[in-house]
Amino acid sequence: MARILIVDDDFEIVSVVKDILLVDGHEVETASDAAQGMKKAREMVPELIILDFHMPGANGAHLFENLRRNLSSSKTPVIFMSGQASQADIFSETCESGDCCFLPKPIDIKELRKVINRMLREKSV
Repeated sequence: MARILIVDDDFEIVSVVKDILLVDGHEVETASDAAQGMKKAREMVPELIILDFHMPGANGAHLFENLRRNLSSSKTPVIFMSGQASQADIFSETCESGDCCFLPKPIDIKELRKVINRMLREKSV
């Protein structure tokens, strides 16, 4: 399956999403802040990144900008998650292309799986 990086400061969400992805056969790494997320992205070169928009320190938009400047992650699909920001808020600060999407928290597991599969399929085309 795919290498997926989860960057979120909420341990419970990370734990649930990671367990789901592992059951689905994915290789999963996690990070709890933007700096650690960037480091892990460079080390593992993920095929997909699940990124919380609101984190302490640098937020998801800042990390997204850094990921796009890095050659190995410049085209990596990103799923933004947030319980506080809307899709319009996030996309006004970040992506304008089809390589990003937004899922509200709390996460709907079926929708998460559907979006992951779609984004990985589109990436391979």
